[in-house]
Amino acid sequence: MSISISYSTAYAANTVAEYLSDWSAYFGDLNHREGSVKEGSNTGGFNPGPFDGTQYGVSSTVSNAAVVANGDLHYTLFNPPSHTLWGSIDSLDLGTILTGGAAGGSYALAEQEVSFANLGLSSLQSEGRDGQVHKIVYGLMSGDSSALASAIDSLLKDIDPSLSINSTFDQLAAAGVAHVDSAAVAASDVALVGVQDVPQDFALAA
Repeated sequence: MSISISYSTAYAANTVAEYLSDWSAYFGDLNHREGSVKEGSNTGGFNPGPFDGTQYGVSSTVSNAAVVANGDLHYTLFNPPSHTLWGSIDSLDLGTILTGGAAGGSYALAEQEVSFANLGLSSLQSEGRDGQVHKIVYGLMSGDSSALASAIDSLLKDIDPSLSINSTFDQLAAAGVAHVDSAAVAASDVALVGVQDVPQDFALAA
């Protein structure tokens, strides 16, 4: 199956690159570097958990931005390679206001803006923090969407070399890759707050 994208009409004229840049900057940096992880504050969670699940959901600590990763996800914690997220990602939902999780059941977004489905992304536990799954999710948690942007760009070009993350959502819809999600609600004002560099010594969650 090929990548499928759903989007709110508010982003119809935006390119994928523009949206990811704005969303990740609005999300900010959860600061998961060693010694800075605060349980229950900037860790997010797995469904059903505690360190594995079909979902991983996390909210920003500086805005109401949130992301839900869906797939077959595992977290090593202190087992080698420590603090590594691995497994597979089938879809990623980006938007605002994370709901559910733990006792609340499945994670969801009260205001979903864009969803990337049929991603087929995976990495092995042995790949550690160099694995694609870890880089994408940790990047999003750190205000850096470059790993996700690169993966989506490759998936789009596999369908049609003329498509890329520099295509607008409406252009992707015209190519049959995307569609308007009538249930998606866009945030009224996404402010660009800047993307921070991400050092390599970190813990995804503790």
